[in-house]
Amino acid sequence: MSNINNQTQDLYSIELVQDLDHEAAATVSGGTLYISKGYNDTGDDIGLNKGYTDLGSYKNKVSWYKVTGYKGWYAYTGKNYTGKKYYLKPGSKGNLYGDANNNIESVLPA
Repeated sequence: MSNINNQTQDLYSIELVQDLDHEAAATVSGGTLYISKGYNDTGDDIGLNKGYTDLGSYKNKVSWYKVTGYKGWYAYTGKNYTGKKYYLKPGSKGNLYGDANNNIESVLPA
């Protein structure tokens, strides 16, 4: 027969457990995709930490990106993850050129 300790403990009273802000949580869960409406991150920008079937006011206006964390992202030229697909590598950043520039409508973590 074993002895089971039935004491409950508040999660935050455990040493080394802390609440994470959104950016830290996104990094732990795979990272954040930052997108900007201008080359070299000169326009309006936003950080995303989940997939979006429609980028709303950023739809067809994204010219720059940055991926943080350890997972890549897929960027699509159509809504609902359709159209031409581009893979954005973890830890990468840069301007979008050619068919991708100002033509992204949805994004999804890899």
